Amino acid sequence: MRRITELIIHCTATPPGWRNGQSTAAKVAEVKRWHIDPKPNGRGWSDIGYHYLIDRDGTVETGRPLDRDGAHAAGHNKGTIGISLFGGKSSSASDQFADNYTRAQDKALRKLIVGLQKQHPISKISGHNEYAAKACPGFNVGRWLVNKPPRSVAASTTLQATGASATAVVGAGATAIGGLDGTAQIIAVVFAGIALLGLLWVARERVKKFARGIR
Repeated sequence: MRRITELIIHCTATPPGWRNGQSTAAKVAEVKRWHIDPKPNGRGWSDIGYHYLIDRDGTVETGRPLDRDGAHAAGHNKGTIGISLFGGKSSSASDQFADNYTRAQDKALRKLIVGLQKQHPISKISGHNEYAAKACPGFNVGRWLVNKPPRSVAASTTLQATGASATAVVGAGATAIGGLDGTAQIIAVVFAGIALLGLLWVARERVKKFARGIR
């Protein structure tokens, strides 16, 4: 097995809807054809240049075997793994990841990187645009690595806790009020409403903080 110390991220430079409805394997086969067809129509290589390709839905497909040097970054194929994202057509090196790729691709790429780091002594993760005068992969890999994708509101544990508290208050209040009558019920309903409004206010403040990136 080769000693692998670096991952280089690429793109296929295809539009977002390229070959919609086809399997990832079929798309990879088409990219392989670009690479192995004789010149001038293809590159005349022995195999696809990338080791992994990631589809728009996050599906990861293998390309060239890992025990073989890739053909993805001139002068930097030895000791590296080439990973290509489907998409990136007309992208710029200064774009954000989300400008050209999907959340599913973001998640899949990060997961793949973590897995490869566990298997190999990876000391560097870079973009093709760091080695060639081109936009590929269409974002700054270093910045992307340190900027985790924003979680959805539903994923926030603090908001989930607030929602659970509100549910508990409503449930407990309903049980307690059911055992009262007359004026006592009216007073209990008022106090329960005040408590619920307080929880809603807390939830609103947490949503504001969440939107600003405060967890």
